[in-house]
Amino acid sequence: MLRNILKTSIRAFSKEKAYTLVNILGLTVGLTCSLFLMMYVKDELSYDKYHENAENIYRVVSHIVEPDNEFVWAFAQMPMIPEVLANYPDVVDGVRFVGRGRQQYKYRDKSFFEKRTYLADSNVFNIFSYNMYLGDPLTALVRPNTIVITESMARKYFGELNPLGQNIIDGRNETLEVTGVVRDVPVNSHFIFDALISKSSFPEMNGSWGGFGVFSYIVLPDNYDPDGMKESFAQIVNQNVDPIFESMGIKVEYQLQRITDIHLKSKIQDEAESGGDMSYIYIFSAVAVFMLLIACINYMNLATARSSKRVREVAVRKVVGAYQYQLIAQFISESVLLAFAAMIISLGLIYLLLPQFNILAGKSILFTSLMQPGILSALLLVTLVVGVISGAYPAFFLARFKPTEVLTSSTAPRSGNKYLRRGLVILQFFISVVMLISTMVVYNQLDFLRSKDLGFDQNQVVLVELSGRDIRNKYSVLRNKLMEIPDIQNVATSSDSPGNNVGKIIGSIEDNKGEMLERGVDLTAIDFDYVSTMRMHIEKGRDFSKDFLSDTLGAGLVNEAMVARMNWDEPIGKRFQFGDQDEDIYRVIGVLRDYHQNSLYDVIEPLFIYLGQNQSNMFIKLETKNIKSAVASIEAVWKSVYDGKPFEYRFLDEDFNSQYQADEKRGKIFTIFSALTILIACLGLIGLASYSTEQRTREIGIRKAIGASRKQVMILLGKEFAVLNLIAIVLSIPVAYYFMDEWLQTFSYRIEMMQQIPVFLSGGLLAIAVTFISVGYHTIRAANANPVNSLREE
Repeated sequence: MLRNILKTSIRAFSKEKAYTLVNILGLTVGLTCSLFLMMYVKDELSYDKYHENAENIYRVVSHIVEPDNEFVWAFAQMPMIPEVLANYPDVVDGVRFVGRGRQQYKYRDKSFFEKRTYLADSNVFNIFSYNMYLGDPLTALVRPNTIVITESMARKYFGELNPLGQNIIDGRNETLEVTGVVRDVPVNSHFIFDALISKSSFPEMNGSWGGFGVFSYIVLPDNYDPDGMKESFAQIVNQNVDPIFESMGIKVEYQLQRITDIHLKSKIQDEAESGGDMSYIYIFSAVAVFMLLIACINYMNLATARSSKRVREVAVRKVVGAYQYQLIAQFISESVLLAFAAMIISLGLIYLLLPQFNILAGKSILFTSLMQPGILSALLLVTLVVGVISGAYPAFFLARFKPTEVLTSSTAPRSGNKYLRRGLVILQFFISVVMLISTMVVYNQLDFLRSKDLGFDQNQVVLVELSGRDIRNKYSVLRNKLMEIPDIQNVATSSDSPGNNVGKIIGSIEDNKGEMLERGVDLTAIDFDYVSTMRMHIEKGRDFSKDFLSDTLGAGLVNEAMVARMNWDEPIGKRFQFGDQDEDIYRVIGVLRDYHQNSLYDVIEPLFIYLGQNQSNMFIKLETKNIKSAVASIEAVWKSVYDGKPFEYRFLDEDFNSQYQADEKRGKIFTIFSALTILIACLGLIGLASYSTEQRTREIGIRKAIGASRKQVMILLGKEFAVLNLIAIVLSIPVAYYFMDEWLQTFSYRIEMMQQIPVFLSGGLLAIAVTFISVGYHTIRAANANPVNSLREE
């Protein structure tokens, strides 16, 4: 029987090559796109799961509640881990990471700046499953002045030389011995490093319960409920934290995050790496299912449209003794065979297109991830299900015909369930319109972010990090030489670059009554030239000025958000105090128009700005059309001032825009796959148009014979599609509105959905246009057909 089914299927495929090609094309596109999306989803869900004990590792984060503000930090304090290990037996182990910032590292004549270097406790490799292939993970970071580097860093500094025992000079001119080399940290990690330095190298960094800034992780026992740590954390707060912060009206609460949840579920400032978004997991999973569903619907419509050509085959086979279950098995088998052919082609396309998809998605997904036994079994099951679902309706539809009705009639039987077929088409339209509208909204939101007024001019600004005290000490010499270049308009420094979160400190702020209130304050330092270089605006008061000697002692600027937070009637002259000494008191001399110092995903925070010379970020404002020449001149000046120091730069606009680069990549993925979904849906529309015109051939012939015009015939045939399309549009608009509004809530600054009404209208109109383009060929062909041909048999 199986052999007969296979032979009959191959004969049917070869007899109708165009039909077979269109079906395989639809299924192939659907399966390929769905597999790409599911590979993306699988990669996003895999973050940090490579650690052997991942389910038991938690990060300790700090929820800070102030009288008029609250936020969550990804950090805890330095004493946290020693405290829980010493006094709380529920905690199995713990480790700390402290960022070293951007520093220069040297080996002989090789010198590079590194950003991803951290201090770490010596037990780090007991907790995290980093693959150390050179050195002993148990002892690598025990001794002071030891360093473990990644494979990439080892190649960069040492080439083919064995790194073990070699010495690297850090930014403090301290010698660090390489005691271990690990494989590069997998990219599906919420925390990535290039080097770990022994925490014992800095015995003075014991920290206090008043200072944060430490990534802290604990290991809990198997099957332990993390809520069990709440009482322990409350005790730690009561004993160590409240004595510092309670008098200030500040409350600290510790929370636990399982490391496998951080990438997708953590929305916290100061993450080591940019995170993902759980909403995209749901969106892409839904799109993958929709694409498969539409591909299945296409097959049903095309097979139904082809039914008139096979009903006599079915009737003859029944006459000669074929049972209904055999006919059903035949048609479902054909569908399954097409599905498996499409799957094989899909795997080939994925193999060829995966590098481009990785570039598009910013991933490093390997094709071998599909070749795992479990994944292959799932693929086979999905293909089988797609084949069965696609072929089930046409199979039962064809197999139920009675041979006497077919062989004694000159017309093809009609489908008995036109409502199911129309419902499927409405579903296709519905999914297509939802995705079409959603794509437009996503594009508009990303365009809004790119074009939003940031409160400063980021165009033609070169950003150079001045890492190390020796470099910053020569800044004035560097600036004077740079200002001699005609293409350079101005040069300034700041402690922080716009788009990157700034530090926060507890300070006292004067209110309208003259009382000093304890508040957490975002703090950054700029020099005299920063405001003018960045073309910011002073709304009230004045900027820092070299004409006022008092500015160097205790002057400060605030932004409009700070004025609003403190509800000041008159901000000029208000006091800030960040210590116990007189020199720790600052007075506000000016109010700066709000600008985006932090990420666009966060609201503009109240900010205090103090004067600080020779800061770590240098901004060079260019005024030229020849950017390449200007950068070359800057590099020449750099080398003349800092002999042997590597010159590295970025453009501020690119640096700032990189914060929503991940959303742009996801937006491109969504746009491309939305277009392909619509393409697949068009194939289904062609199938329905073919079916509809074929079933109404004689009706059209009669209408034309009694005087109907081509226009009337075209309206007759197109009316059904228009009605189905309108029903789908009416159903899709509220759904698209709801989900897009939910997605936009993840942005602090976003477009208004009510302003997107033109998008909904244009999406519906575009869907109608695509529909009529898809069905136009069959409609026009039927309207132009000679009625004599269709009525001849009558």
